[in-house]
Amino acid sequence: NLQQFTMSPRLVIYLNEYYRFITSSLFHGSMMHIGMNMMSTMAIGSSLEKQVGSFTMGFTILWGILLTSTIYTGVSWLLYLMFDYERMMYQHSVGFSGVIFQLSVLETNLNPNRMRSVFGFFQVSSKMYPWALLVILQFIMPQISFLGHLSGILVGTLQRHGAFDSIFPSDSYINELENWETLQLITTKPGFIRLPETGNGLRRANNAGLVASLLAAFGFVVQFVKNVCETIHFCIFGRGSDANENIQMRSIGAALGYGDSTSGSGAMQQNLEDEWAGLPTVEEAKQQELLNLL
Repeated sequence: NLQQFTMSPRLVIYLNEYYRFITSSLFHGSMMHIGMNMMSTMAIGSSLEKQVGSFTMGFTILWGILLTSTIYTGVSWLLYLMFDYERMMYQHSVGFSGVIFQLSVLETNLNPNRMRSVFGFFQVSSKMYPWALLVILQFIMPQISFLGHLSGILVGTLQRHGAFDSIFPSDSYINELENWETLQLITTKPGFIRLPETGNGLRRANNAGLVASLLAAFGFVVQFVKNVCETIHFCIFGRGSDANENIQMRSIGAALGYGDSTSGSGAMQQNLEDEWAGLPTVEEAKQQELLNLL
């Protein structure tokens, strides 16, 4: 039974099943689930590992498993205490996605001046990329764990701003590990990446930008939801004649070869300039079908 290994805050808090902090990230719901997470980890992790080193990458993943599960449980418990919202307490979630979002935050913040494409639809800045994925994926697949992904983003953001520097090994300690004779079996492998001479770039004991980063991400989410709602409203109800005043349809008619001097230009221009009044009602659709039959 998969639910024996999932993350369930109620079972962790009240039945002390702390092993779920680890098993919930290692187990998956299906072969497709684990396959998609493996490909995402390989794409994001390989880029991040080249910049921080293999050992730092390993510690980041191990701590990420524990920290994402801890934040997931803590947020669920706070929602229950403050708002009596107990759905998250009983919900079961499983998968490595939370850690993947953590790695995504770290990787994008190490390359902050790039623009990222979100599934080819639009582009956002690197720092906003994980937040854009969070919202888009939730719209595409509503059944996935929003809180699990959000926990990963929060862990990555906190780690990036130095909140976990005290529990992560220092660069000097990583250098010592890389020189241990007992670990030569690992460090001599062709795929092993040593810590860069400039450091891993993740240790930053400076929390000045943490609040600004979280506020900017929240603003992006609000703006995105607003744009989606406006688009849905336009598709269903239309914009009205006042909102369409800025649309000049004459140029379209000219491009199609319909000049003002042609006899049919008036009708064509009138058709082009008709405002979009929204989707037809059920009664209008039935009447149109009857007219087509006649």
